[in-house]
Amino acid sequence: MRQIHEQLVAAVREAERLARAVDPDQLGDPTPCPDYDVRRLIAHLMQEIVLHSWDLAVATGQTPEFPDEVPDTVLRWLDSGGEDLSSGQWYAAPVATAADSSLDRAVARSGRDPELLRERRR
Repeated sequence: MRQIHEQLVAAVREAERLARAVDPDQLGDPTPCPDYDVRRLIAHLMQEIVLHSWDLAVATGQTPEFPDEVPDTVLRWLDSGGEDLSSGQWYAAPVATAADSSLDRAVARSGRDPELLRERRR
């Protein structure tokens, strides 16, 4: 059996295949999850992949290298109320940051301290 990190790679590849096959006309279609249409589900998946990849980078001393548009989209989603951040269901309270990067601001908005990555790499 493959190791869990190898299974993650396979899962992400399958998620990529499925996302590529979505027709723009399907973005408003309902999903089995009653709170999400296709657009919201894809946005939720993307933000989880980005934020948890950042977590993985911190834990393993790596540097995440997303194209700028990816954390920009996640930050817009978080700032627009795409997720109910006040419920505490998904994220801790936002962390204050003076960071300029969209990734750092998205990380902070989700209750993570962007300084952890820099501290871990020192």
